[in-house]
Amino acid sequence: MPALDVVVLDDHRMVGQAIAGLLSEVAGVCVTGVCASVAEAVVVLRAHPPRLLVLDVELCGEPYREPIDLLLQLRPEAQVLFVTALASEFSPPLDLVPCTVAVVDKAEAWDQLLAVVLAWKQKRLEEVAAFMPSCGELLAGIQRLSPREQRLLRELGCGLLNKEIAVRLELSVSTVETYRKSVAAKLGVSGSELVRLATLYRAFSWDAASTEAT
Repeated sequence: MPALDVVVLDDHRMVGQAIAGLLSEVAGVCVTGVCASVAEAVVVLRAHPPRLLVLDVELCGEPYREPIDLLLQLRPEAQVLFVTALASEFSPPLDLVPCTVAVVDKAEAWDQLLAVVLAWKQKRLEEVAAFMPSCGELLAGIQRLSPREQRLLRELGCGLLNKEIAVRLELSVSTVETYRKSVAAKLGVSGSELVRLATLYRAFSWDAASTEAT
């Protein structure tokens, strides 16, 4: 199964590391970063946008929206789990409700945090399993794409926008758009299905060595 990647943002680094240890060792998710500031989080999120951002809303006065907005730009299907000592007083902004997993009280035992992440993990794995019956043939079809088309698919699976993919592949944005339509047609999938397949392709690291060399 693919790794379910998480980034933890808490301005008390020791707390963040403790949360990361709990999620990694007990919940079995891959914590790809523990950040103590928004600036640090931005660097990590740009390098590897995770499926889940665990974020303390009390960030020494720093705006917590910046890393969330960046993550959703890079990976629209990503979600956020808010951790706060003021859980009874905090509600996510309305536009973030759809991507909010939960608001966990930092003052309580971390059993709640663990339960929420385990439930989130199970749901994500069920979504992958539901997609698995048809993905084998599609993933095999990817191997018949040209090296550049495979590279584009990997970049798309990282949550990059067309203009960012264009920079990485040294192409125009219109060419990237044409490639996306062509790849979707060759694989017989819609635009949204292509993004989901690209994410799965990256997660499973199919033929990563050969595509990295292109």
